[in-house]
Amino acid sequence: MKYKPLLLAPLGLIPAGIPVADAADMPVKAQPVQPARFIPLWTGFYAGVNVGVLSARSELNAFLPSSAVPAENNYCWLGRTGDCTFNNSSTATGVLGGIQIGYNFQSANIVYGAEVDFGGSSAKKSFGGTNPNSGYSYAAETGIEAMGTARARLGYAFDNNVMVYATGGLAFAKVRDSFLHISPPGGGNATYSWTNTGWRAGWTAGGGLEYMFARNWSVKGEALYYDLGDKDHESVSPSFGGVSIGVNDRMTGIIARVGINYLFH
Repeated sequence: MKYKPLLLAPLGLIPAGIPVADAADMPVKAQPVQPARFIPLWTGFYAGVNVGVLSARSELNAFLPSSAVPAENNYCWLGRTGDCTFNNSSTATGVLGGIQIGYNFQSANIVYGAEVDFGGSSAKKSFGGTNPNSGYSYAAETGIEAMGTARARLGYAFDNNVMVYATGGLAFAKVRDSFLHISPPGGGNATYSWTNTGWRAGWTAGGGLEYMFARNWSVKGEALYYDLGDKDHESVSPSFGGVSIGVNDRMTGIIARVGINYLFH
């Protein structure tokens, strides 16, 4: 504290010796402490797990096969060439769970890269009925045992830690597919069947949202549509003179899932 000499003021004299505070003596208000905030980056490898729901829609359509010899033994759903109108569809739904791995590049707010995922599925559906054209009964089963994709991703990062993205690429699945067709009593005892559990490939497209909640962790939700194309099945009845029938199976579906990733950076 310093003492100033006599000063003139509008209201009179200020006596000498009255202490006047310097600016250095004034109290300073402390600034609030700002919490340290991480700056998230999307660039680099990541890996994680996912779980969700898968639907698999199987569409069956009759066609005239060509496997029987002689050719007149090829029937279009047991009605020869004029009975190709039969069709049926069924949707199997189940849980899909698995893993994913990918790599991101980032340029400002634009994030792009690739991801591969693979998982097991419980989707399975059994169904049956009667062919209205012939009166023959049938029983079928469809579903997916395993599913994977290999996709490109293109996203936009808001505030660098929330990203929306579009994605698309290859889809592949291990499909369970069986069919049994039996004639009614007195119908010639014709039996047609096949069982096919094999891999089929097609395409997938969709989108999602991913949120980075910590430096190395993110959560995501996404939805994908997939198309595994179609497959022809031809069956020759060993008990009915080598007659053949044909059914085409087309499979499409939707995946909706959530996941968590660890980012290696």
